[in-house]
Amino acid sequence: MISKWLLLILIACSWPLHAVPSDNIRAVLQAQQQAWNEGDLDTYMQGYWNDPQMRFVSNGKFRYGWQETLAAYKKHYPDAESLGVLLFTIKDIKMLSNYSALVVGRWQLTRVKDMPGGVFTLLMEKIDGRWVITHDHTSS
Repeated sequence: MISKWLLLILIACSWPLHAVPSDNIRAVLQAQQQAWNEGDLDTYMQGYWNDPQMRFVSNGKFRYGWQETLAAYKKHYPDAESLGVLLFTIKDIKMLSNYSALVVGRWQLTRVKDMPGGVFTLLMEKIDGRWVITHDHTSS
């Protein structure tokens, strides 16, 4: 007869190892930060849900859609000088379910002439096996 402890060890060793959702979420934001710092807004946008229902809220304005958001980024950040160096600091990731999370943090740009920064609240959802931002509320 197998003892309870041996059975638990066997189950634990055979359990598939999966990445913790918060690690996957952090990886998305790290990839975005890296893409931004390389001046690659198209790759930066891969962290967002590529859908017309994706929502971005900033400066009192609502923007809907992946394409519209990308166009706005390219308009407001046309070159390396305006992009600067981005740093995300994640303060909290609250898992709402296995497929959604609320992410709160700070953003900071370091540029030659200034250092704008602010806070963000993201709704991230696991869609088609990928964690993506479906709602972004960013403020200065």
